[in-house]
Amino acid sequence: MDAILRFIDTFRDLIINAILVFGLGFLYAATNIGQNISKTFKKIIIGLAIGGITFMIMLFPWRLEAGLFFDTRSIMLSVTGYFFGPLTTLSAVVIPLIYRISIGGSGVYAGIATILITALFGLSWHHIRKVLPKMNSFIEFYLFGVIVHLITLLIFIIFIEWPRGFEVAKLTAIPYLGLFPIVTMFLAKVVENQSNRLISHQKILNQQILLQASIDSTRAMEVYAIDLDFCYLSFNEFHKFSMKKFYKTDIKKGMNYLEIIENDDMRERLKKNIIKASLGESFTTDVLLEIEEEKYLEEQYAPIYNHESKMIGVTIFSQDISERKKYEQSILYLSYRDPLTNLYNRRYFVEELQKLDRAKYYPLSIVTADINGLKIMNDAFGHEAGDTLLCTISDDLVKVFRHDHRIARIGGDEFVILLPNTDRDQAAKLIDKAKESIEKKLVHGMSISVSFGLSTKADNEPINDIIKYAEDDMYSHKLFEVSSHRNETIKTILNTLHEKNPREENHSKRVSIICKKIGHALNMSREELKLLEAISNLHDIGKIAIDDAILNKPGKLDDREWEIIKKHPEIGYRILASSPEYSEIALDILSHHERYDGKGYPRGIKGEDIPIRARIITVADSYDAMVSERPYRKPLTHEEAIEEIKRYLGTQFDPHIGQLFIDLFQNPEELT
Repeated sequence: MDAILRFIDTFRDLIINAILVFGLGFLYAATNIGQNISKTFKKIIIGLAIGGITFMIMLFPWRLEAGLFFDTRSIMLSVTGYFFGPLTTLSAVVIPLIYRISIGGSGVYAGIATILITALFGLSWHHIRKVLPKMNSFIEFYLFGVIVHLITLLIFIIFIEWPRGFEVAKLTAIPYLGLFPIVTMFLAKVVENQSNRLISHQKILNQQILLQASIDSTRAMEVYAIDLDFCYLSFNEFHKFSMKKFYKTDIKKGMNYLEIIENDDMRERLKKNIIKASLGESFTTDVLLEIEEEKYLEEQYAPIYNHESKMIGVTIFSQDISERKKYEQSILYLSYRDPLTNLYNRRYFVEELQKLDRAKYYPLSIVTADINGLKIMNDAFGHEAGDTLLCTISDDLVKVFRHDHRIARIGGDEFVILLPNTDRDQAAKLIDKAKESIEKKLVHGMSISVSFGLSTKADNEPINDIIKYAEDDMYSHKLFEVSSHRNETIKTILNTLHEKNPREENHSKRVSIICKKIGHALNMSREELKLLEAISNLHDIGKIAIDDAILNKPGKLDDREWEIIKKHPEIGYRILASSPEYSEIALDILSHHERYDGKGYPRGIKGEDIPIRARIITVADSYDAMVSERPYRKPLTHEEAIEEIKRYLGTQFDPHIGQLFIDLFQNPEELT
């Protein structure tokens, strides 16, 4: 009976020991402090708490005799050493050491050694496991428990007087090598699981903090989550700020989002998008904000699922993209606009023509327009004048063809006007109005002329045929209009030159007199004499494009200025070559500064390759230039000029024509 009672007492003490041992796991979970405790004070406090539990374990030992008892302190302290590190373990051994020393008895040295060595072994296990093969954590912790308690049995043999120590080891071998390693394994696994849970929990917390800090750091995007009842689940600081700014509301989790939105259209739009996302669709949409003019938002909607893959709400990312939209619109605007006139361009015309080629837009009238004389304007007055001409005509077209009409500049001097739901008569009236307005304008003193063509689509005839009919109509008008306009333009250019520089007009008249007398002497026909007279009047027309400051410079021209002056034959040629009436003499104008020896300009041709009319002009022009007063020199006398011509016969001048001039004009009176 006594033996049974002793067994019951011993079993009860061991159960209490086991419960107290697992108190380490409960302590670990309750404190939420892992093995990587950062503060020294906390480490010491935890160590002392573990030491207190170890002390309680030692109050319920398995007693063999007075001063010789056994408990699970080896489990407690070895696991503490393994998981909690040196400072906590050192703090943990203090209380059980003091208690064991105070009890004394025959097993005091073995008890002290057990406390110190098992704790030290736990601290050393991290190094020992490195030389062991990789194994499952349960096996590792069981092996750890076996080795700890083999060491404990050796402590009994060494520190308890022989042979009693050996007897004690034999007596305690079954619980120490059978039960205690298993308890050690489970306790270590409990602490490890709690450690992993704490680490995972800390990672989640860190991620949550980082995520919240990230979404709160932006001042460009509102981020918020709405549940299926349209109530807030979460939001960032910028969204909270925006809601406060626009709605004077301090939002909170659980508050109904849609009830805050005051604008009906905006509330309905948000509701539809949230419902759409709650059905499992992620999407992005650009919206023009209903409560602010010209403000665009990019909204991204995505469903939220819980760990059971159940839909719980919707996340919304809302970003102001007004500047991006303005930039995109400006790019789109520029891609469809002519930068000079601000009219539509060819790309727009092609796309718009396809859109308008529908029955609902019939009758669709197409007007083509082409400027007469743009090239002459560019050659005579420069491209800035040509740009002014284009812009002047464009402005008039816009004023006349307004109200849903599409005007496009599709080439250098070509325009097309699309007139949906406009019949031929209506379009013709608009054309007449445009011509009347345009022809009243002057650019650099020159009248403006535009040729128009018209065709109207009223059925299923191919649209390209309609465009061709309009172009053909325009060219038929151009045949009659362009010739007279060119002649007028050339006369205007010449008059402008003479108005700017009266000296040029007098010079041309004197050259004309000389040329006609030389022509008569050469027995030229009446037609050739007319051409010679025309050349005389027009030979310096290219000077219209030369700056007056260069033409009238009082001093000698520098190299750059001289190169500019030398361009006037080419400019004159381009002006005249554009007109069939003057094309025959254009080459003479181009060549009137060529030299007989080939050292002239602009082409450097020589001898008989130079047109005869140009050779005549060269002599007459040079003579008048020598005897005329110039800002940079005094005039030569008639005799001095004749000597110069003699000197350059065969080099600068055709020797036959030059000598004929000398023979004809021995006396200056013969030049009048």
